[in-house]
Amino acid sequence: MNTIRFSLGVFIILFLVSFVDILYDWSGMGGLNAHILVEMFMGLMSLLAFGVLLFTHLQKDKHLKIAHNDLSETKQSLNESELQTKKLMGEFSKIIQSQFEEWRFTQSEKEVALLLLKGLTLDEIANVRETKEKTVRQQASNLYKKAGISGRHELVAFFFEDLLI
Repeated sequence: MNTIRFSLGVFIILFLVSFVDILYDWSGMGGLNAHILVEMFMGLMSLLAFGVLLFTHLQKDKHLKIAHNDLSETKQSLNESELQTKKLMGEFSKIIQSQFEEWRFTQSEKEVALLLLKGLTLDEIANVRETKEKTVRQQASNLYKKAGISGRHELVAFFFEDLLI
């Protein structure tokens, strides 16, 4: 940013110096000659370079502002989506808990059922709950009977099949 401003300043100074020098040379040399033509060319080139650089800089600023606005809108949309997702997750969790209540699961069975829904193995559930695998296996068997399903796959399908439409 500072480099561009510096360059713009240098080009405009070169143009002004060339213009003033041309005026002095014109009056001192009595008219148009090769020296004045070269200075005119150099002055016009510095003015042209100034214009091109300024135009490019303004275009770049315009594109940066558009990109910044797009980014802000995307961040806002993402935040809204995240809030909606959290809300839906909370509602889904309430639905699961409500169904567990309807099936009359004990607190232990609810914990085991949630861990089964998350995809943990019986051994992993036993480690998480600090119990024996045999205990977890019995709790899983009990909750399957209460729910009227044959196993883990049906438990998962009960809650997730409607989400896959």
